[in-house]
Amino acid sequence: MNTTSTKSTPFKALIAAGGTGGHLFPAIAVAEEFARLTDNHCRIEFIGTSDRIEATIVPKHGYSFYTIPITGLQKLVSLNTLKLPFRILQSVLRARHILRETQPHCVICAGAYLSYPVGLAASQLGIPLFLMESNALPGKTIKRLAPRATRIYAAFEESRQHFSPSIASRVEVLGNPVRSNLSVLPDKASARAMFGLQADKPTVFIFGGSLGARSINSAVLSSLEQFRAFGIQVLWQTGKSYTPSTNVNTDGTHVMQFVEDMASAYAAADVVVCRAGATTIAELAIIRKPAILVPFPQAANDHQTANALALQTEGAAILLHDAEVKERLFASVQGLLGNTLAQEAMMRSLTPFAKPDAARDIAQAIVEMAYHNGRQTP
Repeated sequence: MNTTSTKSTPFKALIAAGGTGGHLFPAIAVAEEFARLTDNHCRIEFIGTSDRIEATIVPKHGYSFYTIPITGLQKLVSLNTLKLPFRILQSVLRARHILRETQPHCVICAGAYLSYPVGLAASQLGIPLFLMESNALPGKTIKRLAPRATRIYAAFEESRQHFSPSIASRVEVLGNPVRSNLSVLPDKASARAMFGLQADKPTVFIFGGSLGARSINSAVLSSLEQFRAFGIQVLWQTGKSYTPSTNVNTDGTHVMQFVEDMASAYAAADVVVCRAGATTIAELAIIRKPAILVPFPQAANDHQTANALALQTEGAAILLHDAEVKERLFASVQGLLGNTLAQEAMMRSLTPFAKPDAARDIAQAIVEMAYHNGRQTP
């Protein structure tokens, strides 16, 4: 539905997102919905840092990209740590300059440290601020900006309890935007054939992100013989930073560093083993795939464990801690593959977590509040 074509001034938004794909790609999905909702009568721009994923991905998607000098907090005392307050001040001043220059109707912050100076600058200039929190446990930046926000769009109902009542009233659980090509998966047989796997054998898809996960990779390598002995096919994404010590690409096992076609990989699997990042969980919920989640224990605020617990509590996934994955991976996979009733129960329990229209719903809400029902110009 077009909500803005009657206005002469295009809808303008500045989005602060990046650091990781988990923050960036949901924001890009919302940006794409802005274009659809306004029949391209919009100007969407991004702000981030020059040395992280957003610096290459955002321009490839055709958006203008501004940079600020903010850096993350180092755990150990270092020169960068001592410089951080000055970098924050520099970043706020730079963000204020960009906002005055671009005059957006709103600012959208998707978390991570780079969002803080941008959100602070927007608040100082009286520009409506919208936050996107994809994890069950809100990050420090989102919590610090929350008192200044017009709305906070969350993916988990559990997020509300981490805010004061006055702030919780501004939280809307609309889901975490995911890639649109997961709305319809290819059929299982053709997906398996694409990876050289047989159509009639139980199959597990195991991955740990683009760089891989050392604990998961180690567990898979030590369990391959057991998987083969029990006729379980393994589709294994190792990540770019890991190469198995021996040639493991044999019948029933397909190994690759990176998966270009996640829709086919998901479709080929009966069960998935993966980390518990917010985007991955959103994808699993939409495709309703039974999963064993292995949270990354060093994630900020241990938010991946909170994500996995949210699903396990509702019977929508199995949580396997990182320290026990090598010992329990095979038995956990075999047990789930051998229990169709448990798989079906997980699929049903995933339904409340599935928000396939999250990107559209968030974009629609922002356009209505910041532009359609607001002033024509900031």
